Amino acid sequence: MGSSVTASAVRAKTETGSHLFTISDYSLIKGIGIGKCIESDVFTIGGYDWIIQFYPDGSETKFENFISFFLALKSGATDVKALYTLTILQHNGLTSNMRKSSAPEVKTFNSTTYYAWGFVKFAKKSEFEVSNCLKNDTFTIMCTVTVVQGTCLRPTTPYGITVPPSNLNQQYAHLLESSDGSDITFVVKGESFKAHRCVLATRSAVFKAELFGCMKEKKAKTITVDDIEASVFKAMLYFIYSDSLPDFDGNSILMAEHLLIAADR
Repeated sequence: MGSSVTASAVRAKTETGSHLFTISDYSLIKGIGIGKCIESDVFTIGGYDWIIQFYPDGSETKFENFISFFLALKSGATDVKALYTLTILQHNGLTSNMRKSSAPEVKTFNSTTYYAWGFVKFAKKSEFEVSNCLKNDTFTIMCTVTVVQGTCLRPTTPYGITVPPSNLNQQYAHLLESSDGSDITFVVKGESFKAHRCVLATRSAVFKAELFGCMKEKKAKTITVDDIEASVFKAMLYFIYSDSLPDFDGNSILMAEHLLIAADR
């Protein structure tokens, strides 16, 4: 008699999103008192509402020499399982080494008990205040949340090999963020952005002609761009790498107009 083998696989069903929280006038905010926090606007990820809590003087007396950050659940819900990462950005928008994550431990948020999780020793005040993350008395922290929403079956081949979902756009966005292997630098209004010639040429005929054609930029390692705002150029690079747009602070319609102009150029 013949025999047959079947297979199935299950994976966690998750939703991931990020929120940028910008704190201005840091020198005026610090000193509000130990155990006192300022909160971000409410943002929604995975069907739940969240806020970021910032303690400039530490969440407790024994942590007064540290800045503390927490992720708090605002929705009236229980047993919400999530992973989270808090990262202070450099003034050019890239990630810094001031980063802490709950991974690989999944935290359970309950609106009535453990509604907030975070890091009481996120960073020493003395180190943070001299870092390149604090510029013009302002800094931005990015909170990335992955909400676990259950499980789902993954498609398999007749041989039982699991087919993973595509995440190519996320990997390319990470490549841009990390600058690993970058071979070209753009200087835009005093800010530097590292990129990869092959990616730019693949995604844009203009960049292909500029970087691999007969133009003078073919051999250049640094290109200065004068007629685009740094924030617009950064968003355009993000789209080129990830085929999606980042979250915008402020007027998203105005940013979209600037992006159209940049794309036309």
